Amino acid sequence: MNKGEELCGFLHHNPPPMSRSLYKDTLDFLKRCSKCEVEGNHLRRLQVLSSMVCSCTQNRGCSLSNLGASSAIDKRQSESRIKQAKRWLSSKWTDWNSFFAPYIHFLLIQLAKSGELVLVMDGSQTAQGCCTLMLSVIWKKYAIPVVWFTKKSPKGHFSDELHTDLVRQFHHFFCPEQPCRIVLLGDGEFDGLQLRKFCQVQNWEYVLRTSVDKQVDFQGELGRIDSLLPLLDGQESIFIEHACLGSHAVFWKGKNFQEPIALLTNMELGPMACQYYKRRFKIETMFKQFKSAGFQLQKSMLSDAPRVQNLIIVIALAFVFTFCIGLLLKEQNTKVLVPFLRADRINIISPITVAQKAMENHSDIAYYIFSMLSKNFQNFFSG
Repeated sequence: MNKGEELCGFLHHNPPPMSRSLYKDTLDFLKRCSKCEVEGNHLRRLQVLSSMVCSCTQNRGCSLSNLGASSAIDKRQSESRIKQAKRWLSSKWTDWNSFFAPYIHFLLIQLAKSGELVLVMDGSQTAQGCCTLMLSVIWKKYAIPVVWFTKKSPKGHFSDELHTDLVRQFHHFFCPEQPCRIVLLGDGEFDGLQLRKFCQVQNWEYVLRTSVDKQVDFQGELGRIDSLLPLLDGQESIFIEHACLGSHAVFWKGKNFQEPIALLTNMELGPMACQYYKRRFKIETMFKQFKSAGFQLQKSMLSDAPRVQNLIIVIALAFVFTFCIGLLLKEQNTKVLVPFLRADRINIISPITVAQKAMENHSDIAYYIFSMLSKNFQNFFSG
């Protein structure tokens, strides 16, 4: 029996009280996982965060008007909620450590029980004139946001030092309860020596794309990786040991690649490195769902980097909750979904979209599922 069937059976015999709401369940979950004592100002900030997460989820947007909107309140209350959202996003007390780290740590502990965490790093333009560097964790076929840094820059790369600082931040806050293999994946921007050395010291494995004109050591002779192109004919990849300052190199022609790509890794097998690198693209899907396919981050008019960084806390929580609801909705009987979803699209549509459509149509099952999820997240992500 899968999780969806288990949940359906549980809901049938134990329907959540109708008085429960998305806001109450969100606040209860955040209070349970918080490492601080939940009272006074911290409680008030959690209440505002819960309200914004619910509005972001239900309204499919993260603009200030979306964060303050609710069908159950009048215009004057909406203006008050917008002011609360502005204060929360600008507050010196609002940060990743207090309002996201406790919840993602809770989730990571469950994922680490499998014995492996696969992390992916990438950057993307966010809001107005800002760029965000993000580290995510792969769960099944999906990327889940973990930690990020936003700077004022419409586009461009982050430095090797900032890449290393971000993974160091992850390393400092997350200590698995038992030994866990950690694999870091990254695109061509992330092949810096400092980041690779950090991974080596922490006994992490990594697979990082590099440029095909990278100078590597061919048994004592230096040459470009793409000089191996004639040797690639008839095989998928070429593995070069100790090719670049302690890293092995892989020259790989994947099935869907027009041209071969080059990878740097400390894995001992080239094909294994290639298989792991394929999972890197999940973070691009996650960024798309943060933006046009989900919460419209690209339409936010915020341009101050610290405020955008705080806004991503709201979106990241909304993303995780909506994503989980959608996964379980996709496992329900088709009859439950056809009031708000075409039956022929159930298997191909993303979990985020499924959940958003369910909430748009005020489907009770979506709220029931979240009510149970908010109490049993550890069971959902374990195993």
